[in-house]
Amino acid sequence: MILKKPLLAFVLLCSISLLAQQGDKNDFYIRGAVNYGFILQQHNSIGDVVNGNIGGFELNYVKPAKGNKLWHYENNFPERGVGFTYYNLGNPKQLGDLYALYYFYDIPLNKKPKPFRLYLRIGEGLAYAPVHFNPITNHKDELLSSPVNAYINFKWYWRWDITPWLRWEAGFNFSHSSNGRFEVPNLGVNLVSLNSGFVYKFHSKVKTPITFIDSSAKAKSRHELLFWAAAGANEFGQPGGKRYLAQSYSVAYYFNKRNTHKFGAGIDVYYNAANYAQLLAQGDTISNKLQNVQIGVKLAYAYNIGRLSLPVELGYYVYTKYTSDGFIFNRIGLRYYFKNNMVGIITLKTNWGVANYIEFGVGYRLPL
Repeated sequence: MILKKPLLAFVLLCSISLLAQQGDKNDFYIRGAVNYGFILQQHNSIGDVVNGNIGGFELNYVKPAKGNKLWHYENNFPERGVGFTYYNLGNPKQLGDLYALYYFYDIPLNKKPKPFRLYLRIGEGLAYAPVHFNPITNHKDELLSSPVNAYINFKWYWRWDITPWLRWEAGFNFSHSSNGRFEVPNLGVNLVSLNSGFVYKFHSKVKTPITFIDSSAKAKSRHELLFWAAAGANEFGQPGGKRYLAQSYSVAYYFNKRNTHKFGAGIDVYYNAANYAQLLAQGDTISNKLQNVQIGVKLAYAYNIGRLSLPVELGYYVYTKYTSDGFIFNRIGLRYYFKNNMVGIITLKTNWGVANYIEFGVGYRLPL
């Protein structure tokens, strides 16, 4: 009997935690976790400055899904919140530290609630790097050239609900920070780490009843066309050089597989004035600016959290005079779908993982 009582208590606690996946509007959680890992070296030129392991911590304010919106059910009752992360980059003199503030979603990857559960974190925000490239005092740091940068975070982790109020988490963490080549040099910093920590849950004593489930974010049709235009800026040449306008135009077909998943394909047209300037500087034969146009075809995927869409795209230039960045391009970022089918866009366009520019744009979704 002495052995059975602790076992019975553990089973009851786990059962209670399974019923506590849906939160209340007054519930909130606090997460504290630590990171330990390394900087992913994407170029030989940074081998002299990337010379140690990285470490740091994160603090999060978390809100559980209440269950009053359809996308809460479609995404297995995700959690969302704001986070602060600190990293020691392993080289105080040349790399210093990195501080990030971001918004995130933690999404369960299996539908059935259970004490041990796999989650995916998707977070985006801003990062501050007090130590960065300087042509005189810190010319070897080609990772970050500006103090303020974009920040992207992915985390895959297992969580264990120890009690209805406490859980333990452990997993794998990846973060990227760069300014999107608004200033050069800008290889970006890629951080890979192991992550572990605890979450304490503050539950409200009185639960708010759910009387209405909002389904207005649901896609109007399985098939749709997306048209959009966006623009960004590039710095060309030496640090402190001239900035050039970069433009993107796109049309894509999307198939809404499950309202949370979109698969598609499309055509992109780019005009980056910095590429034209570089072609002229290299002495390439180019008779007019229209020859600087780049045309690409792409495959696309987007994960949808209500009106917020997180696109990932992989494309190939079928026409380009500018080949210094190769023929492969990628895109990752945010799109927000308004009720009138207008779309707001903030994405990072890259060439095989090297930042090209950050795009800000608008578009229109046409249900078919």
